[in-house]
Amino acid sequence: MGTIKDRYAIVGVGESERSRKSGKTPLHLALDAANAAIKDAGLKATDIDGFMNYNEGDSCTSHQLATYLGVRPKYVKDIQGGGASTEMLIADAVALIEAGQLNTVLIYRSMNGSSGTRVGRGYDPDMLQRALTGGSFVIPYGSASPSQWFGMYATRHMHETGITKEHLGHVCLSFYEHAQRNPKAFLHGKPLTMENYLATPDISSPFNIHDSCLELDEGNAIIVTSAKKAKDCASKSVYIMGMAARQCHPHAHYWNDIDQVASDYVAEELYENAGVTPDDIDVASIYDCFSWVVMRQLEAYGFAKRGEVGDFVAEGNLKIGGKLPTNTAGGMLSEGYTHGMNNAIEIVRQLRHDYKGTDRQVEDCKIGICTGWAGPDIAGAMILRN
Repeated sequence: MGTIKDRYAIVGVGESERSRKSGKTPLHLALDAANAAIKDAGLKATDIDGFMNYNEGDSCTSHQLATYLGVRPKYVKDIQGGGASTEMLIADAVALIEAGQLNTVLIYRSMNGSSGTRVGRGYDPDMLQRALTGGSFVIPYGSASPSQWFGMYATRHMHETGITKEHLGHVCLSFYEHAQRNPKAFLHGKPLTMENYLATPDISSPFNIHDSCLELDEGNAIIVTSAKKAKDCASKSVYIMGMAARQCHPHAHYWNDIDQVASDYVAEELYENAGVTPDDIDVASIYDCFSWVVMRQLEAYGFAKRGEVGDFVAEGNLKIGGKLPTNTAGGMLSEGYTHGMNNAIEIVRQLRHDYKGTDRQVEDCKIGICTGWAGPDIAGAMILRN
């Protein structure tokens, strides 16, 4: 996708309120987020001709959302997916606009992730293959939730590289610190200390509740269009420099090789398409379903060498003022969890300098990276600029 550089843009972002119990349907939350994104872009709902969403059987359809916005869409897409789906659907939107099929696309994720279906609650052992590829080899032995699956990867990686529990804590403390600057973060007003972090019991080693994403009720929306049409929008556009939409681990049964993750295959293509290197990145949104997932991706995307990532986070490099300010709204560990879309929204706002004049703004940031992680098996990412 190297030829798309700077030809497409994100022109609007929006979100609903976040809560443990919204009392609203996913359609209502999606409407709140979509209307906010449309207003942000300075568009009318009828300017949008494509609607896409990803879900886990827990949301409204794209056609329903368009109907309640008063739009007859030319194209709708509803996929089953979680992490890395934001990047994939943005790539799909770019491809459809490039092909002349659409002009402007709204992508959303909306669910009652706390009061309704909870992805992290675990899986029925009778649904082995639906839970994950190769599930029959692990679920009967008690490994039935993402924290347990990723925990095994984390434990192995920590053993090999010297990452400690305290290093995981530095990831959490950095993101909790960011959440204290974000009034919309669910854990705003609830700072975290290393003492409290280490005193918190594990829910699945090596993760405690602070290492784990927040499952909430919320909706997010992003609007994508061409650079040409972006000039007519009210917001400051953020341009897509490069993408790697959906890379995979070499084997669908990725348990046979836990030294590799799909993110390892994303970086080279991503940087080549964008024409930049890791040293050019000013701000980051790194998928953070669990704290260790951030550290493994920091290696994969070239921000820290294998064996040095623990020191990298302990030195405060993920904080504002560090080498790589990351998840500056609090991320999925402390702002909210929409399988990555809230992180994408934040990177757009940082690159537009929406927080200028406050201690939340990463000073003079021009280029940012946003990563997606569906698991060790599937990953994607994009590089954006202002």
